[in-house]
Amino acid sequence: MIEALSLTKMFGEFTAVNELSFRIQSGEIYGLLGPNGSGKSTTMRMILGLLRPTSGTARIMGRDIIEEPVEAKRIMGYVPEEPVLPERLTGWEFVNYIADIWRVPRGEAREKEINDLLELLDIADAADDLIETYSKGMSRKIGLVAALIHRPQVLILDEIQAGIDPRGAATIKEIINGMKSRGATIMMSTHILEIAEQLCDRIGIINEGRMIAEGTMEQLRQQAKGQTSLEEIFLSLTGGPDMQRIAEYLGESS
Repeated sequence: MIEALSLTKMFGEFTAVNELSFRIQSGEIYGLLGPNGSGKSTTMRMILGLLRPTSGTARIMGRDIIEEPVEAKRIMGYVPEEPVLPERLTGWEFVNYIADIWRVPRGEAREKEINDLLELLDIADAADDLIETYSKGMSRKIGLVAALIHRPQVLILDEIQAGIDPRGAATIKEIINGMKSRGATIMMSTHILEIAEQLCDRIGIINEGRMIAEGTMEQLRQQAKGQTSLEEIFLSLTGGPDMQRIAEYLGESS
């Protein structure tokens, strides 16, 4: 379970996240959506304990991320939007290094777990290559392997499917659903609204650091006064494109 309790983050006089509260249950996939700059990544970093909130806190399976950071972080896995990886290690060396940090026992079981994940994500052939040779999609995949190696109870994914090929995206979707069936708590952000609509049990939409809508797709449809698709709901709540200015630009261009 993840609980955000009045999370607020200010950078100088700018309020990036403003009194944000929500709860994600075990065995639930929760999508955190919002326009660029709405506070999604900042919220995730506060929940992870990577960024200290100005006020408020978060609890991970009942553990306060500020008061009990080690205990809370031990049960989490995280893949950031832009993973920073040790480029002079091979994929295999990196995952084993992370497994050591998580104190996953060495031996055949660990090697099989790593190999299975590498095969699933179709990067086994690149396991002995330096990470500096990896594409953006491959870097995300090896980051996901590292996040899963200790079988976390809570998984946080920031734009995990950006830059991933369709086969890899489908595999990641099945892995996420498999984690859910094992009772994991999964929080994800994505700009690909179709993925959020397909995967997420509940969705929270934030804008300018505030929660403006939250619920199942049916609940969101009611809040958005009958809009049916998540794209329509999202645009109706956060503001759609300025069609007049687009028309003016196209007219000038022609």
